[in-house]
Amino acid sequence: MNRLILAAATISLLASLSFADFTRGSQTIAVFGGLGGSSSDYDYEPGNRRPVTGGGGAFGGQYLYYLTGSPALALGADISSSLNGNRRSGDLLSGDESTARMKSLVGLIIEKLAFPRGTWRPYLFAGVGVHNSKQQLSATPQPGNTWPGGGTESRMLVDKNETSAALGYGIGMDIFPNDSFFFGLELRGIWLAGLNTDDNAALRAAGFSAHTSQDITQGNFFLRAGVKF
Repeated sequence: MNRLILAAATISLLASLSFADFTRGSQTIAVFGGLGGSSSDYDYEPGNRRPVTGGGGAFGGQYLYYLTGSPALALGADISSSLNGNRRSGDLLSGDESTARMKSLVGLIIEKLAFPRGTWRPYLFAGVGVHNSKQQLSATPQPGNTWPGGGTESRMLVDKNETSAALGYGIGMDIFPNDSFFFGLELRGIWLAGLNTDDNAALRAAGFSAHTSQDITQGNFFLRAGVKF
């Protein structure tokens, strides 16, 4: 009987430790990797709307310190790199084959609100920081076409390297199989100040102008893993 009581007490203790709440002073370190892209579009006349970049790899890391346990509110630092990929199109610029790509490195100070206990812990976060991003759009006339004034060479129509403010936000779910380890999923968006789809001299010389102008955002889907201590 004593052994049964001891075993039950041990199991109860381990269960409580396995899903210990976030408390003031709890800390987490996480790494993440996944996919990046953008829902922002170029829109030139004549032409059609097409994304400012293709999809591609992305990765990063995060540190959080919990200021309170209920609600579980944390403050920390987050850095992410989105390499994305080339987006090739024969439809964006009428008569031309285009290649668009944007790459970004973003550092944020974030505030996170998480469910404080249990195996499944949903969360949301927002942050402010800086980004360094490279935005490019190049084009080559399709066979039988030339640039205004002649020429069939490849031209860089947008070539911008910008360091400016960034705003981030997202939602996710962390799964805690025990108290010290977690893994999960996250969906985030980041507004990249200073990047836009305005026209410029190179685009106008090529016969195009911006139909609309909009800010550019970076989107990511991440798989996460980390430790709590």
